[in-house]
Amino acid sequence: ATSLVTVAIFSPSKQEIQQKSKATLVCLASGYFPNYLSLVWKVNGIQRTEGVGTDESATWNGSTYSLTSRLRISDQEWFNPLNHFECVFEAKRGNLSESLSRKWYLWSRADDMTKCT
Repeated sequence: ATSLVTVAIFSPSKQEIQQKSKATLVCLASGYFPNYLSLVWKVNGIQRTEGVGTDESATWNGSTYSLTSRLRISDQEWFNPLNHFECVFEAKRGNLSESLSRKWYLWSRADDMTKCT
């Protein structure tokens, strides 16, 4: 079955990194999920709660829901090539729970940084 939900991770702004030495990753889940269960961040496979801010409830725009979560980390953590970041979203469809995740690796970061310049 095709998923009715998409999950995307957006990279931090260069300004934030340069001015504050912090990096905020944004995870956006969008689609049809009336029974939203959870959204968690993982760093290298381990759940992270520090520096995480998630919308209290999903927003409904008449046809789809959206839910945003932010993960704030240090610039050192962002630039460490060994780190990978994952946003895991879980929703319920009927009796089944569906888990979707997006991972962010170094190659994505390098890619993104070149696009920004």
